[in-house]
Amino acid sequence: MCYYNTEHFAIFMSLQFGINVDEEQVGEESVLLYKEELDEKLVTEELLSISPKIVLVHSYVYNKEEHEWLVCVASDADTNQPLFLVCLKNDEKIYEEVLLRDEDNEK
Repeated sequence: MCYYNTEHFAIFMSLQFGINVDEEQVGEESVLLYKEELDEKLVTEELLSISPKIVLVHSYVYNKEEHEWLVCVASDADTNQPLFLVCLKNDEKIYEEVLLRDEDNEK
């Protein structure tokens, strides 16, 4: 079970971009990907360096007027430990955040 859901997505969008999200209008999907399958245009070397062999990616999409917002939260597929978040607006990456704390990475 992912710690991140549509409520978290709505809070993130409000705090980060000042957008009020209607949670009923949020699409969501989860997919398992091998590290090599992560899009290199969206996932930086730093994010790849903290990614395990298999990653569970939770995606949330929201259309607001002429803009499509997509937030992807990647977690370790084995432990469900959140790793990073990437946000796209109209298919262009505008934000990323490492969610894995340094002390988690040392374990």
